[in-house]
Amino acid sequence: MSEGKIIDYSKQGKVNRIYVLVLLSFIVVGVLLYNFYENESRSFLVNIVLPMLLFLLSLGMGYGSKKAIDYIPGEWIKRKVWVSFSEYEEMVEGYEDAYGDLYAHPGDYCSCCCMMLIVGAIGVFLIIFQTFTILLINPFIDSILIISIFYTILSVAGFVIGFRIPTIDAEEFFKAPLKGDTYNFARELEGVAGIRAGMNVELGVRAGTQTIFDAEVKSYIQGIPESVQVKVQVSHSGFAYPYLVGTVYKGFPVEETQEIHRIRTKYPALLEYSMDDEVTVIVARFEIPKRSNTVPHVSTSDFRKLAAFLATKLKDNYNAVNLS
Repeated sequence: MSEGKIIDYSKQGKVNRIYVLVLLSFIVVGVLLYNFYENESRSFLVNIVLPMLLFLLSLGMGYGSKKAIDYIPGEWIKRKVWVSFSEYEEMVEGYEDAYGDLYAHPGDYCSCCCMMLIVGAIGVFLIIFQTFTILLINPFIDSILIISIFYTILSVAGFVIGFRIPTIDAEEFFKAPLKGDTYNFARELEGVAGIRAGMNVELGVRAGTQTIFDAEVKSYIQGIPESVQVKVQVSHSGFAYPYLVGTVYKGFPVEETQEIHRIRTKYPALLEYSMDDEVTVIVARFEIPKRSNTVPHVSTSDFRKLAAFLATKLKDNYNAVNLS
């Protein structure tokens, strides 16, 4: 994937150069303070205060470096394609190779706190280490080596974390690929008897660059129109609990009721029938005991059996209207 004139990195280069100057300045100040500043707080300043300040500045510089990447607006040629899950994952792999460093990783906020603790711990270790007056070469060169290595490592870590947290300002062009428990369970519908499952992907092409604008899991019942659909949903209450929502537009009217079926799975299948205006809704889930000595787990094989069972019920409902 060639980015062409879509992404402008010119401003980022300026931010990165400023970052290098900041890092070098801290190293020089740290070396000078350690060797020429006669004060009881010298070790604390060099090994705790300056590293913490440098880490925070590097964090901000990394954040600024990402935000300095500009998206150049323009017209995209859009089209929708139906692909299998494996084909979609190949698209995502290419997408991440090209753009993975540009979208947000908000989970890295936790890394900031962890790194602050690590920087503090290393600083304390260096203070203790320096009390033993162990020489590697000579005191001045040793201080240059230790401070340079310590400051560089923590600074680069801060810069990388700061860079990963935000996304570039290009919501139209740039979205993280679809992932997570819902996608993982939806993927299991591929190959289930009676179900045609895949991905409806909206692609955009511009200046030789292809991107994924949107992606949605779609599941239909084989042999009947797309007005009959199956959607996967996952609730989280201590564990991932998947269930299926089947809909039949202008399907056979049903009473609001529940049915329990034994379908050779670990837990009984529970079907919940209801109407939503002209849409017949059948929710399929497992009847899991409210009290258990172990954490409940829905296996993929059981989930596939539940999906196949729901497919027969949806097809029966559709046929009750259209074949009568």
